[in-house]
Amino acid sequence: MSMQLVLSITTSEDGKGLGDFFRWCWLGADGQANADSGDRDALRTAILQDANPKSAWLIVPGSRVATRALEYSDKEKKHLRNLLPYQLEDTVIGDVEDFHFALSTPRDGHVTLAYTDKNWLHMVFAELASLGLEITRCWSAPMTLPLVKAEDTDSGAPDQAIAEHWTLGLYQGQLLLRHNAYQGFSASSSYAPLALQLLLNQRESSDLPALHLRAASEAELDSLRGLLPSMLQGQIASQQIADEWALDFGTNTIDLCQADFSQRLPVERWWKLWKSVAIFAGVCLLVYFSTALFEIRKLGKENLAIRQDIEAAARLAIPQGRIVDAEKQLTGLLRQMEPAQASGSVMTLLAKTLPQIAALSSVQIKGVAYSSETGELNINIQADSFSTFETLSSNIQAQGLAAELLSANVQGNVQTARLKVSKQ
Repeated sequence: MSMQLVLSITTSEDGKGLGDFFRWCWLGADGQANADSGDRDALRTAILQDANPKSAWLIVPGSRVATRALEYSDKEKKHLRNLLPYQLEDTVIGDVEDFHFALSTPRDGHVTLAYTDKNWLHMVFAELASLGLEITRCWSAPMTLPLVKAEDTDSGAPDQAIAEHWTLGLYQGQLLLRHNAYQGFSASSSYAPLALQLLLNQRESSDLPALHLRAASEAELDSLRGLLPSMLQGQIASQQIADEWALDFGTNTIDLCQADFSQRLPVERWWKLWKSVAIFAGVCLLVYFSTALFEIRKLGKENLAIRQDIEAAARLAIPQGRIVDAEKQLTGLLRQMEPAQASGSVMTLLAKTLPQIAALSSVQIKGVAYSSETGELNINIQADSFSTFETLSSNIQAQGLAAELLSANVQGNVQTARLKVSKQ
């Protein structure tokens, strides 16, 4: 079952870092909290029980966060985050650039601004990140108290006309007060009466809220009642013994994880989960590309050697001139040497003519010439009689060829003639 880590921190004695005492709980889906507490080493041990990085909800001391209700105009609504901090410029100690501001949901011209020391919050997030924690939500401690609404009260309330209800809790020696959805504060029990009185001084004496008290024990409830100014003693609407982790984690209040502290993509968590796979994939890619580059270089050398052999062979057929593309040049040269007409194939004529000449022992060949343009085969022959020429001509014609005797003459007992052979 998935468990959500909720961590409550304290401030160090110098106010610049985390205290040495932490409280945390593992919140289940059923809302039941498995609580624990301890120092930094105890927290680290609890976190390391699970090897995967943790996301956590953070509760910071209410003394570190101040809230102010402000107004805005419709023209300013698009630029509230940039404009509102400067409305507090005359009331805060220090430069507004040194504070982190978080806004409530703007509504009907009203918005509440929560602010805290930016450097301190950066330091807190960094220290928790070093423990393996990624903060995804962050609230001021008083704003996690359950808020009682007027419509939720019963007839036991001291005044049915009361529209405002305060929730007060006393835990770990701290008074927590939430007086509306977006505003509240905390103070040590020794300063609590003064803080409550100052808050009442800003209100009409006739406009008193109904109080809902919470503490971990009956004794702490008695102590909480003792911290109330006299004018609030009669305003207690309910009292409840409640565990310190019985909080409103789904409350619609101001989450400090805004602007620079808003939740980013969990790149660091993903990297830790997939680091080994990424390294293995990187090694595989490196080996692949190294092998590919080696093969490319090897094939390049082989290709160069082949090109050199081709050029050397081409030089046998083209002894002079520049060789640019040996294959193309040799192909063109070969095409020039082919017969102009495929029908005048010399091999066909020789295959049918030469056997007929060989059959006549008295016939001798003195010369052979072939014209590719006309497709004619001219053969100079000798015989002892003219009738032999006529017999040879008849035998060739019988093979389906045209045979014609030309330039016949006699020198003593030797007959000479030129035999022209072609396809019919």
